[in-house]
Amino acid sequence: MASDALDFSLLPHDLQPLAPLIAKYAESDDAERGDLLASASTDELRELSTAADPHWDAINVFLNDNMDEIGPRQDLALALDGFSQTAMEAASELEERGTG
Repeated sequence: MASDALDFSLLPHDLQPLAPLIAKYAESDDAERGDLLASASTDELRELSTAADPHWDAINVFLNDNMDEIGPRQDLALALDGFSQTAMEAASELEERGTG
């Protein structure tokens, strides 16, 4: 899904700061996500791997509340889920580079 089709205003206030990263890193396909991480700079990976840390509870609540709702909230939840996977895998990519 194209990030320009997502309505980031539906995110709770505490998740709003993640919107630019969600738009950039929302990838559900494993291979595409791997390519995205491999092409990211070390600084981008550091930002990504730490950005979600203070928000995991709010991310999980949003995912739980919106994954089954058809429409724009579900679209956003799917993007947030892809971003979450990418954020978690960024730390592994940093370790593989020897910079984690």
